[in-house]
Amino acid sequence: MTYPEEQTGQNPLLVDLPFKEDNVPVMSFSEWLVTLLIMIVPVLNFIMLVVWVSERNTNANKVNWAKATLVLIGVQLVLGMFFMGAFIGTFSKMLSGLNQSGIW
Repeated sequence: MTYPEEQTGQNPLLVDLPFKEDNVPVMSFSEWLVTLLIMIVPVLNFIMLVVWVSERNTNANKVNWAKATLVLIGVQLVLGMFFMGAFIGTFSKMLSGLNQSGIW
């Protein structure tokens, strides 16, 4: 039995992979400052996170940071909805208990 790399001399999994530069420039203080100032604006921050993740010429460090931030936003939304539902359910149960006891 022969393997594809024995026939061609190359690993078939590595032939079609695009070149990716491992050494990306470090983001400067001013670039991070502008990035964090953009993140203060409520709707613009989410839009810019999506833009930074989808753009090809964005610094790889910023892309990874934006991906992680989007994941954390998603986790916060899910947990927020869960706790808000628990709070509303508890509060409505409390109010219905007050209504049945004649206090409310």
